Amino acid sequence: MELITTHLGADFDAFASVVAARRLHPEARVLFPGSREEAVRRMLAETELVVLDELRQRNVDPGELERVILCDTRQARRLGVVAEWLAGRPEVPVLAYDHHPDSDDDLPLAGGLVDPAVGAASTLMAELLRERGLELPANEATVLLMGIYEDTGSLTFPTTSARDYAAAAWLLERGGDLAAVRRFALYRLDPVHLEVLHRMTRELEVVRVHGHRVGLVALELGEFVGELAPLVSRCLELFELPLLFGLFGDGEHVAVIARGQVPASPGGQGPRAVGGEGPTVHLGEILQRLGGGGHETAAAARLHDTTVLEVRERLLALLADELPPAARAADLALADFFVLPSGTAVAAAKKALVERRINSAPVAAPDGRLVGAVSRQTLDAALQHGLGERPVERVMDRNLEWVRPDEPAEEVGRRMTERHPRFVLVGERQAGRAEGLVTRMQVLRHLHSRLAAQQVQLDRAEHLRVHHESAARLLAELAPAVARRVETAARLSRQADVPVYLVGGLVRDLLLGRDNRDVDLVVEGDGPWFARRLAEALGGRAREHAAFLTAVVVDAEDFHVDVATARSEFYREPAALPQVQSGELRQDLYRRDFTINTLAVRLGPGRTPELIDHFGGRRDLEDGVIRVLHSLSFIDDPTRVLRAVRLEQRLGFEIAPETLHLLEVALEEGVFERLSGSRLREEMILLLDDAAVALRGLDRLDELGVLAVLDPELTLDDAARERLRAAVGAHHWFRVEELEPAFPGWPEVRLWRLLLLALADGLAPQVRERLAARLRLAGAELAVLARSPERRAAALAVLGRPAARPHEIADALAPLPGEDLLLLLALGDEEVRRRVRQDLTEHRRLELTVRGADLLAAGIPPGPAVGEALRRTRHARLDGEIGPAEERAHAVRRAREALAAADGGGDTEGGDTGGDTDGGDPGAGEATEAGVEPGAAVEVER
Repeated sequence: MELITTHLGADFDAFASVVAARRLHPEARVLFPGSREEAVRRMLAETELVVLDELRQRNVDPGELERVILCDTRQARRLGVVAEWLAGRPEVPVLAYDHHPDSDDDLPLAGGLVDPAVGAASTLMAELLRERGLELPANEATVLLMGIYEDTGSLTFPTTSARDYAAAAWLLERGGDLAAVRRFALYRLDPVHLEVLHRMTRELEVVRVHGHRVGLVALELGEFVGELAPLVSRCLELFELPLLFGLFGDGEHVAVIARGQVPASPGGQGPRAVGGEGPTVHLGEILQRLGGGGHETAAAARLHDTTVLEVRERLLALLADELPPAARAADLALADFFVLPSGTAVAAAKKALVERRINSAPVAAPDGRLVGAVSRQTLDAALQHGLGERPVERVMDRNLEWVRPDEPAEEVGRRMTERHPRFVLVGERQAGRAEGLVTRMQVLRHLHSRLAAQQVQLDRAEHLRVHHESAARLLAELAPAVARRVETAARLSRQADVPVYLVGGLVRDLLLGRDNRDVDLVVEGDGPWFARRLAEALGGRAREHAAFLTAVVVDAEDFHVDVATARSEFYREPAALPQVQSGELRQDLYRRDFTINTLAVRLGPGRTPELIDHFGGRRDLEDGVIRVLHSLSFIDDPTRVLRAVRLEQRLGFEIAPETLHLLEVALEEGVFERLSGSRLREEMILLLDDAAVALRGLDRLDELGVLAVLDPELTLDDAARERLRAAVGAHHWFRVEELEPAFPGWPEVRLWRLLLLALADGLAPQVRERLAARLRLAGAELAVLARSPERRAAALAVLGRPAARPHEIADALAPLPGEDLLLLLALGDEEVRRRVRQDLTEHRRLELTVRGADLLAAGIPPGPAVGEALRRTRHARLDGEIGPAEERAHAVRRAREALAAADGGGDTEGGDTGGDTDGGDPGAGEATEAGVEPGAAVEVER
């Protein structure tokens, strides 16, 4: 048995080819292995153009097959049960009449005609019939016309050839009926397909793949809908896209239909001009990897056991592998560009840029390698700082952006949008040699010159959708207390039609998944006015700082919200406080310290939040990099060096290499010498008061040479590191034991003071004084640093005596600030540490049961004798000489002795106390309040 067959889901081209194959092989029988497309079924139901004597599968005995003739295909996967039969009978010869290109799934052929140069298999069949002189009745000529018109898009698809036109003309001569073609083969929209097309236009997304605009439509239809390819073609034309992929799920399968044409080599986007030459990307070969196939400009695949979304992700990955760049970096580059020698003075460099009317230029080392870049703005700032005679290499930005010549042009665009450099160099970074330079204008021209207005809107909508979703997800992660304040600010922004942004560390930490409750808002407009409105809405108050265009809102729950006017700033001289003026958000963000702190979320006035990233902060977050925004950042504000180290250690990031170089330049320029001690002190406090980063931060400051700006003799040797580690350990013990709340009268023990003491321990007195002066220490801070060694030495003189009694130790330690005590605990030997711990955990917790009022009630008159009695009673308790029940009697006796001594009767203590030996205590005869319980002193005053 000879069998004529075609692919599953036979369209007009397949059906017509089968009809023609009957003329070529009159003894063969016809079998359709699957259903026919709806339009073909409709034509057969409404007319009697062709009546075929078809076989059913059950009527075919595979063992009787002698030859199989394939029409409009030769791929095994498209043959259904016929492929199974052939797999079991590999000796059966196969012929094929097909216009599809080769694929990996093609069956071996014993004859037939395969020619991908035409747009339809019906064209091949018409040519064969004509060559063999076989007459064709008008009804069959009409069916073959339908096949040609369908597969060539009415002779308009790019794959249409002159042979298709010639075949159509011959078929018209044979009586082909164009009215029937128009009625059945030309696509008409019924209500079902009209609804699908409407959904396609609404849900179309446009993505860029290596610079190509690719349309994607992913729809879950819920049921099988045939004849979707014309809808994909119509969308392709409607949106003027180079490529469009339609993905349609029916609950069991996902159909992928591809239409369009892009060049296979760089140099352009979109369909080629009529008559254009050059290879194009082959859609059929791309969809072969999904189990399908097709032509250069039209292809399809059908996938099982998957979802539309899964297929979408697979397709995007496939396109990233298969599509070539629309253009490469070398295509955009300027080969002739101006370069500044690194030794050029800043003033001369500025003059050179002005003369050439350019805003920036690369800088070359003496060996010709490109090592940096400068802009007019940087040079202006350097001149403002009095650096006009410095070589330009001192102020240049070393963070050059490089791309290889063969990299896609959109990679250049990505570098521009993420880092915002003035230009991108095309060449090899390691060699430092550039073949060309790409400016922002060239990238803009490349990206946008070919885009129609409608497409610009589509891309913008996609951009906003991504950024809106990202911002909405971030805000959803806010702690409830923070979210309430932020939502109130967003509502006021919409009501007042004022742009308001959430900025700074909170946005950064939200992206990092870290907790942060510092709410900073920036207002494009009048920040203090908005702060007053916000304070009113939160039931709080606003404290305004007019000079800085800022305000702090403190609500009824004492929650603080910082509100600032979007502003720009400039520095009149290095390390000076900035001069500010109102501006726009971008200017406000540019004045900040590091890229990771320039992220913002627009809260209003629109209803949908948007993530703002002008300076590549999100990429630096992902890369774990601390990077300044411009090359004079540290010269403008040297405290940024300390903030960089603090952030580096807190976040586990690394300072970018070019930022480290700028740090070295700032140190060499001596900018810290012009930094006020108070600003330096505040930054050091922020670093040293954070136990998690303090030690690593000091190590890093020493490594970078920054520690010496506090004092040249301040070093971080092994002994200093050991002191610091021990001090942190003592502080941790102090917190774990929760000792501080037990002493409400103490000044707060601060880790930064403790670490500063440990760092300065062993320095000469004059060096400690110099360090204190550099940090502008005053009051308690000055006292702690200046006199700590002497205080600790005095205490150690007592602590070191093996026979020292508990009350002697308590008296020796009582005058010491908490930081001195913890340093003794950290640096002392085992016995000293034991005695300090005992004093902190036991002695200081001792509370006498006797009070001053008890003594007054016993007839002791108010006066110094009361305090002296309580002090000596406490000593007796500490030394274990009396218990709580004996306190009152002991205190009364001591008070009477003190009174007797005051009346001239001499000090009789020790003579009748039954063993009380306080008579040997230093200062025992003085009526001081040392060691007196706070409660007792209050009672006496009453």
